[in-house]
Amino acid sequence: MTDPILITGGATRLGYALAMHYINNAQPVVITYRSQRPEVDKLKAAGVTCVHADFATDSGVLDALESLKSVMPRCQSIVHNASSWWTDPPLADQLDHLALMMRIHVGTPMVLTHGLEPALEAADNPSVILVSDHVAHRGSDKHMAYAASKAAMLNLTQSLAKRYAPRIRVNALCPALLAFRDEDDDAYRAKTLKKSPLGRVPGFDVAIQGICYLQTNQYTTGTILPLDGGRSLNMP
Repeated sequence: MTDPILITGGATRLGYALAMHYINNAQPVVITYRSQRPEVDKLKAAGVTCVHADFATDSGVLDALESLKSVMPRCQSIVHNASSWWTDPPLADQLDHLALMMRIHVGTPMVLTHGLEPALEAADNPSVILVSDHVAHRGSDKHMAYAASKAAMLNLTQSLAKRYAPRIRVNALCPALLAFRDEDDDAYRAKTLKKSPLGRVPGFDVAIQGICYLQTNQYTTGTILPLDGGRSLNMP
């Protein structure tokens, strides 16, 4: 691949790990980021094009699209990774919160994919990957808006795959927890390890492998690739 790959939310966690993977393999990268952090400076120093973007508002999404169009006349692949994991607020704020989750996880991928269609069309074997979440299949009592929007993202994946076939392939990755956060306590970590038969939290490399597979395999579109360590087996 020689045309750049776009990673939204490319300065934290999976997005940052994926960007570094591409850099280490001489793959041009463009990322979006919401907040300034040391990782952004590291990526810039490594030659990554970093575009500030706030997907919390309609104008923020549209402004980001125009910025990306100006720096990406060609695009090999888009990885829609930008995400917000916020607990549901009190009742009075729930509708606004749901709208925010839908804008970030559904509206942004839809608009950016449509707006960057000419850049994708200019590349060889172009692809779009949407990063959803295992919780999309089972729901969440504390993150209802997040889970609902990630489920809608899976439906969007199939709609986009239909719309852009056969030229642009669109697939989704559906991972469970890939890496703990520093603030996760021992009780939470122990509970999480028991959720899958494999009994481990694998790190970001397994997701990178899945994304690269979906980008390179030319006979996948509308595919939702689970990455959950066998959680769906519901073993005791």
